[in-house]
Amino acid sequence: MLKRVFTLLTFLSAMLLSACQFTPGKIGVSEKYYDFDHKVHYEQIKYSDDHYYLKIKSDSYNHFLQQSVFLLRHSQSLCQGRKPQLLLHGGVQKFDRLPTTPRAYEPDLSVEVTCIKGNQ
Repeated sequence: MLKRVFTLLTFLSAMLLSACQFTPGKIGVSEKYYDFDHKVHYEQIKYSDDHYYLKIKSDSYNHFLQQSVFLLRHSQSLCQGRKPQLLLHGGVQKFDRLPTTPRAYEPDLSVEVTCIKGNQ
């Protein structure tokens, strides 16, 4: 009898701990993240399950390519199989192969991500 009670308590404890592991993002609140694969600092606001706002922190001209690839991959993962539609609000850097003047400070890459269902 005591063994059954102990097994039941162990099972319930494991279930409660595993339930506490997942905490979904808060709606409408800016949350800061870091992506270790692309080495990108970014902020994310979740408006709904299919509408997000991302602000990728600008750090260098050479790193813009990785930030852009991160944006595409992250928007794909946010949409979970649906098609991501990106609306750029700013921060797209122009490309000069051999610039004659120093590069100006570039603002953060700001993008609105909307997940589109089906063939819309």
